[in-house]
Amino acid sequence: MARTKRNISQEQKENESNEQLRHKLNSLKTDFETNKVESFAKINALIPPSVFARQLHMGYESFKSKCNNPGDFSNNELVRMAELIDIDINILIKFIFKMMKYKNKYKTGEPIRL
Repeated sequence: MARTKRNISQEQKENESNEQLRHKLNSLKTDFETNKVESFAKINALIPPSVFARQLHMGYESFKSKCNNPGDFSNNELVRMAELIDIDINILIKFIFKMMKYKNKYKTGEPIRL
């Protein structure tokens, strides 16, 4: 069966994409609250980095580099991320610290203990 083109306005397309993004952010919120998010790969699998960076008012390249080095996120960026996901800032800071400890201790070969 062939697909048919829907004749919808640009505003309706934006509303649909915003609705999908809101559902993904709600899913990410529940994952953060149940400590299922272990890395930025899980976040990027759910929400593309380009979309997430745009929502945080950041450039794509700077967002990707900060995902690789989580300690580079500024306080304002962390606050915006917490407000976007609608989680407590302490949950996000704990996640960032865990990522920083993992990356630093993994490089030196020390056992990881959180």
